[in-house]
Parts: sequence; C-alpha cells; structure tokens
Amino acid sequence: MDIRQTFLDLTEYTIPYRKDNRYEKTLEKYLPKGYKTDSVGNYYVEVGTSETLFTTHLDTYCKEYEKVNHVIEGDIIKTDGTTILGGDNKLGMTILLYMIEQEIPGTYYFFLGEEPIISGGLWGSQNALASNTEFFKRFKRAIAFDRKQTGSVVTRQKARPCCSNEFAQALCDELTSNGVESKPDPNAYYTDTATFLDIIPECTNISAGGWNVHYKTEYVYISYTEKVAKAACKVDWESLPTERSAVYFTPKYRIAPAHRFITKSAVTKIKHILNKYDLLHTNKL
Repeated sequence: MDIRQTFLDLTEYTIPYRKDNRYEKTLEKYLPKGYKTDSVGNYYVEVGTSETLFTTHLDTYCKEYEKVNHVIEGDIIKTDGTTILGGDNKLGMTILLYMIEQEIPGTYYFFLGEEPIISGGLWGSQNALASNTEFFKRFKRAIAFDRKQTGSVVTRQKARPCCSNEFAQALCDELTSNGVESKPDPNAYYTDTATFLDIIPECTNISAGGWNVHYKTEYVYISYTEKVAKAACKVDWESLPTERSAVYFTPKYRIAPAHRFITKSAVTKIKHILNKYDLLHTNKL
C-alpha cells in the first residue's frame, strides 16, 4: 500500500457528518473487502483473534462537502488555504488500512460523527457502545492514531486518566524501539477511544503527524505517518500490560450551566487561555 497516495485519496474531499451518512459513504470504496456495518452505520473489520480495538473516524471538522486542493512540498502535505485538509483523522484511517493490509490482529472500527461541529461529538462511537455494549467489553485496549504532531501517547482524555502509566510506558518503549520516539502525554482532549473509558481498561491516542487540525492552515508530515504505521505493525499489542480498572465514572459535583460570559470577546479570551494548556473550550457556557 502506498501510504502517501492513500492519504491523498482519502482527503480528496472534506467529509462533514450527516445523519444519513451520505458523505462518509463515499469512503466505502477504500475499505477492505469484507467490511461489516453495525446497527448505527459505523464500519468495522475483524482480523484474526485479538483483544485490541483500533479506531478512527471518517468525518472531518467541517460543515460542507468540498473539494480539497492539495499542495505538496516534499514530505509536507497541505491545502491551498481554501479548505481544511482532513488529516484529522484520515491519517488514522490511513494507518489502520495499512495495518489491516499487513494482517495485524485486531478489530478495526471506522466511526461516524466524531467531530463536534455538527454531530455533537463522538456520535458513532457512543451509539455503537449503547447499542452493543457486550461487543466492546471483550477488549483490553482501545487505540486511536488521532493525536496531533509527534511523539505523544495520550494518558488522559475528557479530564480523566484513560490508561495506566505502565501501559503508556510499555507502548512508548515499543514505539521508540521501532523508530518512533514517544512519551506519555497527559494533555489531550478526546477522540473515539474516550467513549470506552468505563468498559475498556487501557485507552489511548497516538500522534500521527498532523499540525493545525481543524484549521485551513492544517498540514501533515506524511513521512512521520509512514513511520508510525510501520512501527504499529511491529508492536506486540496483545502483550501490553493491563493495569487500569475500567469502572463507571460519576462526577463528584454537578454544576448547572450559567450564562456568565455574555460577550464574544470574553469567550474568545478564555478560549485562548485554555488552549495554552491544551484544554478544550467546547461551548460558550
């Protein structure tokens, strides 16, 4: 599989979420033969026997279905500035397709509606879990390649520990030994693996080589993505430690929303402060 060309094919158009899955369906031709669909409309592929769930999402952070005009400068792929690129998360999809081709054991899930701009966020994964909880309980680890830039193995999502330190370090050691220097990273928002924090012990998100996601200045370093894909095929996923307990999380406090910040300028300032610390501003409340 040509990783660069696959990524270019997958990002030919932006893919906004719609309830009828009309745009995500355009990607079916890139899925491996024999893929399945669940009751929600998500796609998945099962390879061998494994307790590992690999995830990606098909939608991109956009409202409209638009042609992407690629600009290629060596190993850098970006756009002409009229649209986003969609590396989030076509990088992850590219990596998963490569791993499937290499017959790496696992269940590979391609979710709908992860981006919050239209779906509200985590639409496909949350509905998949709600409709077939027992299916997902059999996994010990859930892995996404949806983290920005390079070298991160995420240890916190949705303001909660998502994997144990032992798991994160063991995974970092394996990736590093296979040419992708990695470190545990507690400063992340969420991706689809965060949906499973209450039932899958070890959930994480790994850097895939994208910068400025969600913006028209987005670009990817495709050679890094290729390194991650090849390293992922060498990781002994089934032997990684399982230490974190997956238990249902109940917040200690429940705070009702209040319209305290009524001006756009105040919201913007708060958003910028939060972003400095890798914290996510989700809405004006």
